[in-house]
Amino acid sequence: MTTTSVDPPLQPRERRVLMDDAVDAIREAILNGRLAPGARLIEDDLASMLNVSRGPIRQALARLQQEGLVVHEAHRGASVAEVSPADISEIYSLRTALERLAMAGACERATPADLAPLEAILTLFSSIPRAAITRKTVAELDIDFHDAIFRAAKHQRLYRAWQGLRSQVMVFLLLRDALPDDYLDSWRRDHQNLLDVIRSRAAAKAAAAIEAHIGGAYERLRAMLKTRGQLPPDA
Repeated sequence: MTTTSVDPPLQPRERRVLMDDAVDAIREAILNGRLAPGARLIEDDLASMLNVSRGPIRQALARLQQEGLVVHEAHRGASVAEVSPADISEIYSLRTALERLAMAGACERATPADLAPLEAILTLFSSIPRAAITRKTVAELDIDFHDAIFRAAKHQRLYRAWQGLRSQVMVFLLLRDALPDDYLDSWRRDHQNLLDVIRSRAAAKAAAAIEAHIGGAYERLRAMLKTRGQLPPDA
């Protein structure tokens, strides 16, 4: 009897881990600014730096392209994505739509156990000394808080859509200038308000709260980029 060789239906775990490690390393370098917007991402160079073969690097760049951190052009290859006015508008409008759904789902389905991570993040934020607060610290806690809202909505496809946007939102959070003096109070107050409206189960109020929250972040980012000259005054 003759047997036919076929590819296994699942990839070996070692290859998956290598790819995940490469994704994490390249993403971190982009978010920290070590790989600047527009920088070319050459597979051989990245493979050498991370001491892996080109296969995991190619897979990692494909994943990061899905996240919006990497772009690929036919004759130029992969590079770090740059931020344009259109990018900002599209990402924030999509984020608003997704978070409205997440807030509505959390109002309807979240249990006290689902909301406990949100309270824990607020408590952690308040415990950090002002001198130790950095843009990266705030950005990571911000993303963690909104991630917990999506988890509380218990909507798997919605959460996957958020995962595809999350890294791009993180980029915008890291673009912020020095944090204002009242940031410890305002950040906690704004996010406590989101938690409170979810607990109230008032879906209409939750929709208004998240629209105001994200709309304010959008306008602050645009104003900052205009000040830097990265957006035209009439954009």
